[in-house]
Amino acid sequence: RRRRALRLGAAAAAVLVLLTSAFGFAGRSQVYDGVRDVAALSPDADAILDADSQAGDRNVLVLGLQADRTGAAESARTDTAVLVHQPAGGGPAVTLSIPATLEVSRPPCRSWDAATGGYGPTVPAESRIAFATAYDVGGPACSVGVAQQLTGIPVTGFVALDLARAPELVGAVGGIEVCTERPVVDPVLGPVVEGAGAVALDGPTAVRFASASGTADSSPANRIQRQQRVLAAALGDALSTGGLLTPGAPGRAADGVSAALAADGVDAGEILTLARGLGRAGTAGDGSTPVFLPVPVADAPNTRGHLELRRSEARELFGALREHEPLPASATAPAARSAATPAPGTVVDLVDATGRPGAVDRFAADLRERGYEIGTVTPGPVATGAQVRYSPDRTDAAGTLVDALPGVRPAPDPTGTGTLALVVGAGDAGPVQAVATDGTDCS
Repeated sequence: RRRRALRLGAAAAAVLVLLTSAFGFAGRSQVYDGVRDVAALSPDADAILDADSQAGDRNVLVLGLQADRTGAAESARTDTAVLVHQPAGGGPAVTLSIPATLEVSRPPCRSWDAATGGYGPTVPAESRIAFATAYDVGGPACSVGVAQQLTGIPVTGFVALDLARAPELVGAVGGIEVCTERPVVDPVLGPVVEGAGAVALDGPTAVRFASASGTADSSPANRIQRQQRVLAAALGDALSTGGLLTPGAPGRAADGVSAALAADGVDAGEILTLARGLGRAGTAGDGSTPVFLPVPVADAPNTRGHLELRRSEARELFGALREHEPLPASATAPAARSAATPAPGTVVDLVDATGRPGAVDRFAADLRERGYEIGTVTPGPVATGAQVRYSPDRTDAAGTLVDALPGVRPAPDPTGTGTLALVVGAGDAGPVQAVATDGTDCS
């Protein structure tokens, strides 16, 4: 009887393991199937250069699409764009950041219907436009086409994270916890996270965390990291053992994934790997994370508010990536350009469009720490967006200021003179308090 009981117990345990594995596999399949398929790739396009040298390389274009942070439709939905380059031979991965305001020439693209995910008639080519507008005109395929035309690199995978739908993804897993090395303060959203360390976020707050681009968090890499940390935390929870084995959880997660993620040639597992890598890009300092490189651009926007490509440097960088050659020195030391300081005596006027007296004081203090002098501080009509207004004679100073405040829209005034003003828009929520730690390391 004892032996029979042991055999029955072993059989029952085996059946339980089998059922658990099957249940987990079914849940995993649900989450994987939640990623919306879109038609984006065209790896054999005429724009590809040095195709033989690039055979087998993995190049994934990852877009972060803006949420309507202020209740008003964004003029261009692409907020962040990176091309993750992984050489076939196993060399170090490189993350190439493409500014949303980069001035490009868009090839002919089929029109994109975001509601249906389908394509329509071809829209003629257009020059001197911002990279961000490609998605609005022609969706994923047009963004991929512009990236390939810009770099000569074949895009073999595409991922888009829709921040407007991120609350559904985060809510589906019951909220997330992320790490931040620094406070997050945004000119439009106000303080989002005070302090550094681990912070719990619900859906709406996760969007604010991912969308913020402000004075205490000015590196262009930081917003990309925050967006991908939100994605990695939510998708990681969805694909965790607990998430897969909780009744009903995989279905809820699949719905959230379907709302927020679209991809071509990339499954949920690779999206999670990419998000975790991008969330750490450049933070470890030991070669274990992708090298983060911005596309070489001018220090200041042109009169159209666009950043122009430094063509000779860009040609050298893109060629090195295509041919698997050492990265040029001009590309591996981008901080010297991005950390530009204002010329001595640069005066910035502040326009308080928050509707809250004194709300701009923290921005004035931050700008003084950066070397600016504050001119007049005047109230203005309540506005939902932040802008740097400047006249043609202050273009260089405006470029330095915009570089310090990524996400703030440049607003050229072609008829004015001597104008350099930061318009601070209204925030819409209180900050989240992080669990502060000394020397926070989120790598």
